Amino acid sequence: MIVSLPTVEDNPLKINTLSVKNFRCYRERAFQFHPNVNLIVGQNATGKTALLDAVSIAIASWILGFKKKNDKKSLEPTDATLSYLEKEGEPQFVEAWPVVVAASGIVKGKNIDWERSKASPSGNTRYGDASDLIALAKECDSSLEKDVSLPLISYYGTMRLWQDPKASKTTPSLTKSNSKPSRLDGYKHCVDPRIGLKELIAWFARQEWHAYQSGKESTMLTVVRKAVISCIENAEHLYYDPKRLELILRLRDSEPQPFSMLSDGQRCVLALIADIAQKAALLNPHLGEGVLEKTEGVVLIDELDLHLHPKWQRHVIEDLRTTFPKIQFIFTSHSPFLIQSLRSSEELIMLDGLAPAQLANKTLEDISDGIMDVNTPEVSHRYAEMKGVAKDYLKTLNEAENAPEDKLQQYKDRLADSLAPYADNPAFQAFLEMQRVAKLGE
Repeated sequence: MIVSLPTVEDNPLKINTLSVKNFRCYRERAFQFHPNVNLIVGQNATGKTALLDAVSIAIASWILGFKKKNDKKSLEPTDATLSYLEKEGEPQFVEAWPVVVAASGIVKGKNIDWERSKASPSGNTRYGDASDLIALAKECDSSLEKDVSLPLISYYGTMRLWQDPKASKTTPSLTKSNSKPSRLDGYKHCVDPRIGLKELIAWFARQEWHAYQSGKESTMLTVVRKAVISCIENAEHLYYDPKRLELILRLRDSEPQPFSMLSDGQRCVLALIADIAQKAALLNPHLGEGVLEKTEGVVLIDELDLHLHPKWQRHVIEDLRTTFPKIQFIFTSHSPFLIQSLRSSEELIMLDGLAPAQLANKTLEDISDGIMDVNTPEVSHRYAEMKGVAKDYLKTLNEAENAPEDKLQQYKDRLADSLAPYADNPAFQAFLEMQRVAKLGE
């Protein structure tokens, strides 16, 4: 059912809630999302990536309304929740059906509910319950020449930089496009978690070639270049080098660096920001220089802190907020620095445990211990372990001092065994052995 919201006329797409049933590790669960930033945290195997995949399936429903786009994302047989049960006399994996992904949100200023489902391994992904959403997408598809704003949709997985989508395995033309440019090119690979790096580089090459021919740089190239420079520390200029056939980043007080020579962190951020900005510019060229500030939509990023130094982790979320202020971001992370950078606890989605009422002024120790369940985060795990061993050693030593003579050797063996794992720290061993000699003798 569509409910009009006249006060929200400029909102192409925002996800409010998502519920899943029999999807991966989730038997049945519901999630609520903040309209701006969402950071999903949880231990390994708690379902962070599964949740992003579910959201990507939900938002990919929008693409179904466009005639010329085939970048669809369907539910797969492997998405069904598995149970290890005894069936027909032997233990085996049993799939749970149907698999359902349902969402609600604001689309083109209207409150909409929609659903995708799959009833069996061989069944198709149903989208009949997404008809309201698809109808709005069809309206946009028929109004592309009327400067209607399109929502940006993009998904970036942990292998985003190291695997190109299949469609971009062949090197695209660097000076001309093989097809007539379309606004819908901004939806290409939008729900594929890999960045089409070859196509991104080819886009830069074509834009700079056109700028050379016309003597004027396009607005699209200007805004994409500006976005990248604003999010990389000390960056001054980004351009395409036709001799090396790759992007070059010029840093302040440093020689220009080819993309292939940048650090993994720099490459990840550069490619990520450039890809988001390029998609926004392709989808909404009518917004001109304000395209990054005005384009709305949903961007999913798995492990946002991937390859980033803690100094960068502390401001990467704010960089993205500033560069793309109307985008709804949904991230996953294991980084306490990212949690610390959130503006409110409403932006934190805890998969195991509850988010605290306040995040402001939380120390990294508070976050690691209270939110991420890491004990004694102020010291290393080994240091804490050695401290515990030392306490147990002295306790056992006191027991041994009063033990019968025939039990004394057993205590000495226990004490020696407890120190064996720390042969690399002779001072630690020597101190405790001195305590043993003082009480029990050699």
